[in-house]
Amino acid sequence: MQLGAEVKFTVGTGTLFDSTAAKGSVSVVFEDDGTTGYLYAMEPSDEMRLLDALHIYNVADVEDRQLPVTAQLFWTVEETAVALLINGYCHALYDFQRQAGFCRNAFPPAQHGQLLKRELTDELLEQYFAA
Repeated sequence: MQLGAEVKFTVGTGTLFDSTAAKGSVSVVFEDDGTTGYLYAMEPSDEMRLLDALHIYNVADVEDRQLPVTAQLFWTVEETAVALLINGYCHALYDFQRQAGFCRNAFPPAQHGQLLKRELTDELLEQYFAA
């Protein structure tokens, strides 16, 4: 695993941060717009093509949202997949090779022939980030 980005913020305060693979061919963006938190998988180009959006949280549902949190984006060694951790807990994973996104609440549903199962499980994480 390699750390791509890290930021400290308070949930609901409007935060945006990103990480791009060293080769520059793919990137992810985390956004807290004050209402929701989402992780976006992107293909950098002149227009930054959106590959997927993964729902992380609704601000109103986050307990202790007034306390600062640490968010991190970790890439696999090959930089083919990236995971979003908040306070050390993995909330989302995007696999660029399979063009498949996973998050804890499996929202939004998969589209355009993507995987039907989008729920992020600990077993799935072990496949990508085994020690």
